[in-house]
Formats: sequence, structure tokens, C-alpha cells
Amino acid sequence: MPLIERAAQALAKSQHGQDDFHRLAPDAQEQLRENVRAVIRALRVPTPGMCEAGHKLLEQDRGHSVGNSDAHDAWQIMVDAAIGAFASKSAVDVRSD
Repeated sequence: MPLIERAAQALAKSQHGQDDFHRLAPDAQEQLRENVRAVIRALRVPTPGMCEAGHKLLEQDRGHSVGNSDAHDAWQIMVDAAIGAFASKSAVDVRSD
């Protein structure tokens, strides 16, 4: 199941106290999906601490030669993929956002 769909179902359950996503009208389901996309877009820019954690994992723990900017870019590309925006951007374009 796609990330957006899973999160929309979780949001519906959180808001209504029960798992009733599939009983909602299609427009209500889409509104929940849009709310999820808005939250994920807000998380698109990682904090310095997030970049440092990614850098530590990849370089120190896994032995890859990367920097904080690599962790930053990887995070943004993963978020873009989650919201379906990656297809319209190249990896080079991501750094300028």
C-alpha cells in the first residue's frame, strides 16, 4: 500500500477513533490524502540534526564516504518520492529547493 494511502488511513483512524477510511466518501478520502501530502511537504527540509544522523549512519556506521549534504539530498528525494513529486525533478534540481 502506498505511503500516502497508509498515512491517510491512519489519519482517519486518529480523527474518528476507528478505522473507517473505506467508508468515507471519495472526496473525504482525497482530502485526507491532501492533508497527508501537506504534512509530508512540511517535513521535506531536514533539520541539521537529521542530516548529521544520516551522515553518521552512512559514513561512520556503514562505511560510505558521504557528507551531511548527501544525507540532506537523500532525505529530500525520498520525501519527493513519497508525495509523487520526484518524477518531475532531477536529483540536481533538488539541491536548489
